[in-house]
Amino acid sequence: MPRQNKPLAAGFSLMELMVALFLTAVMLLAMVQLVNAGASTSRLQDEQADLQDRLRFAAGSILTAVSGAGFSPEPWNGAFDRAAIGAESGDDVVFSSDRLVVRTWSDRNCFDSFNPDLDSSGQPRFYIRESAFDLNGSNFLTRTCRYGPSPTGLVTQVRRQGLLAGVEAFHLLYGEDVNADDDIDRWVRAGRWSDERAIKGIRAGIVLVGEASVTEPWAQSFELPGTEHRGGRDGRLRHAVELGYSIRGRSR
Repeated sequence: MPRQNKPLAAGFSLMELMVALFLTAVMLLAMVQLVNAGASTSRLQDEQADLQDRLRFAAGSILTAVSGAGFSPEPWNGAFDRAAIGAESGDDVVFSSDRLVVRTWSDRNCFDSFNPDLDSSGQPRFYIRESAFDLNGSNFLTRTCRYGPSPTGLVTQVRRQGLLAGVEAFHLLYGEDVNADDDIDRWVRAGRWSDERAIKGIRAGIVLVGEASVTEPWAQSFELPGTEHRGGRDGRLRHAVELGYSIRGRSR
């Protein structure tokens, strides 16, 4: 019986080849988009974690300054002025944001080192330590610290140290105990209290803004202590945080 030859395998037509190339391109594009999305998500998570770390550092710095404000080593001694809120505190002072200035008596300077000036018993003397918080032109929440033996003898040791980057707004309200029952009865703007010695707490509102445009441009509005803040139409992410602080130094 004669031997039959097997048919040869047919090749790809031009149309089939074009379809195959198109499907390959679509798959590669999808893979690239998936990789880019994963990288963007990773960068976003890293930025959020870094932002939270810087926010905790800034919040802790304000907490340390505010909680000890008004402290006196000798409350019965009139020579130790117990003013907790500095007169330079104000609303819309710099770049449409507020400034917070607090004072305390401390035997440690702005660098948290003991005062080299010693009293008759060989202990570090208590000097006034004044801390100021406000914004600069680079959207940093900054800290300035002065230290000295009297309000007129303060020396600047830290000048506008950057605490938190990407801050678009910083606004404050002050809690006043009107009837001396150790409870806050009303919240007021800087200087609008009836008695500075009755200020028991502070509310601070901060608006954080991202560096890059990642969303559709739309106006964002945030309720902050004592005011409303409107962000720009630039597609950058914004996040509002409110922090509360108690002035515990006066009760010591």
